[in-house]
Amino acid sequence: MEYFLIPPYCALLLLGLGDVAALIVVNGILGRSVILNAHYEIPASSFIQWNYNSLLVAQYYNSSSLCTGQLIGRCQVYGNGSLRISNLSYADQGDYTLNTQILGSGSSANTTSYQLTVYTSLAAPVLRSNVTNSPIISGTYVTLQCDAGNQTVTTYTFYWEQTAMCSDPHVTCLGPFLHFMPISRYDRGFYTCTIQNSFSSSTSNSLTLTVIVPVSNVKVTSSISGLVWPGLDSVSLRCSSCGTNVSYSWSLRGAAISGGNQYHLSDNNTVLTISPVSSTDNGPFICTAKNLVSNQNSSDVYLTLASPVSAVTLTSDTSGALWAGQESASLHCTAQGSAITFSWEINGNPVSSIPPYYITQSDSPPHSNLTISPVSKNDTGPISCTASNQANSVTSNTAKVSIFWAPDGNILCTAEPIGQHIQLGCSWPGGKPAANVTMIYSNIQSTSADQVLRNLSISSNIHGSNLTCNGDQLGRTSTCMLLLEPPNSTDHINGTITPAIEGDTVVLTVNLTSGTQSRAGTSSIQVLPAQFFWFRGADTSPIQNNDIYSVISTKYTSTLKIHKVSESESGKYKCIAENFIGSTTFLFNVEVSKKVSPSNGLDGGQIAGIVIGVLAGVAIIGVIVFYILEKTGNSKEAVYDNADSPPPNFYDTKLPEALIDTNRPMKEESNYQQLIHPDESIYHSVIPGAGK
Repeated sequence: MEYFLIPPYCALLLLGLGDVAALIVVNGILGRSVILNAHYEIPASSFIQWNYNSLLVAQYYNSSSLCTGQLIGRCQVYGNGSLRISNLSYADQGDYTLNTQILGSGSSANTTSYQLTVYTSLAAPVLRSNVTNSPIISGTYVTLQCDAGNQTVTTYTFYWEQTAMCSDPHVTCLGPFLHFMPISRYDRGFYTCTIQNSFSSSTSNSLTLTVIVPVSNVKVTSSISGLVWPGLDSVSLRCSSCGTNVSYSWSLRGAAISGGNQYHLSDNNTVLTISPVSSTDNGPFICTAKNLVSNQNSSDVYLTLASPVSAVTLTSDTSGALWAGQESASLHCTAQGSAITFSWEINGNPVSSIPPYYITQSDSPPHSNLTISPVSKNDTGPISCTASNQANSVTSNTAKVSIFWAPDGNILCTAEPIGQHIQLGCSWPGGKPAANVTMIYSNIQSTSADQVLRNLSISSNIHGSNLTCNGDQLGRTSTCMLLLEPPNSTDHINGTITPAIEGDTVVLTVNLTSGTQSRAGTSSIQVLPAQFFWFRGADTSPIQNNDIYSVISTKYTSTLKIHKVSESESGKYKCIAENFIGSTTFLFNVEVSKKVSPSNGLDGGQIAGIVIGVLAGVAIIGVIVFYILEKTGNSKEAVYDNADSPPPNFYDTKLPEALIDTNRPMKEESNYQQLIHPDESIYHSVIPGAGK
């Protein structure tokens, strides 16, 4: 660095120019550094000069700094005008002046005055605690003292690891004392304190506090909260606690666990893993946590060990026979073991909870109920239940349910030719126990189980006789009567006329009379089955199924359908019903009308419209004629039936006498006549809404 000096007369010139700012007081500490800061902006090309008690001691120009006099080697002038003085001594006290001038600018110089005072610095205080024992137990009331001796101190500040402490809610700072109320585990670490007065500050030694928390809240948690299956499951027990520097140990039924075999310790002994669990590991397990100041045991921990299925027993609350479709059965299955599920079988087939089967299950104690409501003939059994868990499955003993059921349908009366005989039958099978069936024919009575048969010679005269059958099953009865006669139908009248329109489907039906169908326990009149044959007109060949005709027959009814009928299908039809006693002919007359369309004729609505239009036209013509006569003067005034009052409406007005033929008697005539149309079939058409 190149040093330089401004000639004295220039310096004097600078001192004599510019404004002098207010005095700035600066305090410094003996042996330390101090900076006298410029308090205004100084241009880069300025000449900077510092004077001490009117003597030049430092200057700066063109990036060069120069210290003279007593500041040689101890000062530094910066481009912003500030002066730094190092290693202060009492000789540096006094008045300093900062002068700045832009050389060659002709502007006045700026001057600032400073007064520097040098003080002695504070000595480092001593930080100590009122508790000498180490470690300190969490919860203890501890006080720290910042001892500054006889020095004058205005401010005490305490720091925890360089962070100010006195604002924390659990501490109180009073002068040189910091009180923990009380101290906690989070207060461990190193502390310092700083003293300060108007001239200096000093920081104490570092004091380390070790805080330990007694052991508390020792707990053990298990990785399995429910059943533990010996030989199948592994369990981890984890021990936790509150406290610092805690160590852990385990015991089972009072014996220490050190690891090995199926026991494994990990995570600083906080975790005990049992793999696999055995049947002797039910507990109690105890975890012990301890540190330098205390120890504590967990509560006893037991594993809930599961047990296999055993003692599976099936019982029924049904003592007698049950009626199928009416009564219910209940069965109960019990077992011993853990986490048991039950399943049921009837006749070797699984049973699910779908009506009429209802299954319930409970775990305390393990049992299951099967209710069958109502029972059916397939529920007799054998019935069994199986209890299962993860260890094994055991099937119970079997049970059977005694079930009665009614015979199939109602009792049936039959008669049919077989070779040279006619076989009469009374049948009511399918019941349990079997029904007693009694046949009564020609004053002869026969009884047997389920069915009674009797053969008659084919030459026997049975026409018009009756066969009666009575059934009895434990008080449940059914009766039928068979009429031994040719086919009959009371709901058909020979010569039945069936009207139709072209394109319709005509349905002709014959139903043989069978009496009132009734439930078991009441009588039913039955007729012999028959064969049916349909004929058209005088044809001798029966009608066969084709695109036009369809014949559908059973033993007791027959139907002929004529599809998309036309006029050509009009005529007579007959149905011959035949049984082994005789035959009966049923007659039908089919009348087909031609379908009405807009191109072929008028429908009923159109005819009604025409009639109404004609009547309206006649009325209008009458009004016009009357109006003309009024205007021509043939009638000067209207003639009324009652001259004292005007007519209530136009139709009450009388015609002029000139228009009345007095030689012809008056008579009432219809307002309209029947319209005649070439196609008379339209008069058979049904007009929608007519007759309403």
